[in-house]
Amino acid sequence: MRRTATAARRRPLGEAEERPIDFDELPNYVGFQVRRAQARIFAEFEATLKGFDFTPGSFGVLTLIRANPGITQVALAAAFGVDKSTMSPVIFRLESRGLVRREVLPSDRRCHALYFDPAGEAPYLAAREKVRAFEESVAARLARSEQKELARLLAKLQGAAAPA
Repeated sequence: MRRTATAARRRPLGEAEERPIDFDELPNYVGFQVRRAQARIFAEFEATLKGFDFTPGSFGVLTLIRANPGITQVALAAAFGVDKSTMSPVIFRLESRGLVRREVLPSDRRCHALYFDPAGEAPYLAAREKVRAFEESVAARLARSEQKELARLLAKLQGAAAPA
């Protein structure tokens, strides 16, 4: 059977030619750079907490529930800038792991208050120590003045006041 010129030029699956990617103007976009930085930091975060079964999002949610006993799912979603339906699966996973519990609010039986379960204290504290060390290593990539400037600029992009 004779191979056509096109077939001869094709590479078998898994043998795609590796060539540099031209990002064109994307590196000049603030959103692109922020998203790339976030992806890199999240991947490093997950590697740091391997074995704890926390994503950056679930650790953040657990931290806010722990710091704000009785917070509602609506208030929690607002704090993260997401809708309630986005928050539901995260809370469900934390609840199924025994790290948080929901209680119906007596004042509004349609809403649930969220509480950190004391049984989750030891794994949370162990994970938090790793997170703190990780955050220090990320911050160490920048000079102290750069850290403050980055925090100020990110708050500005969010339309919020700069951190103190």
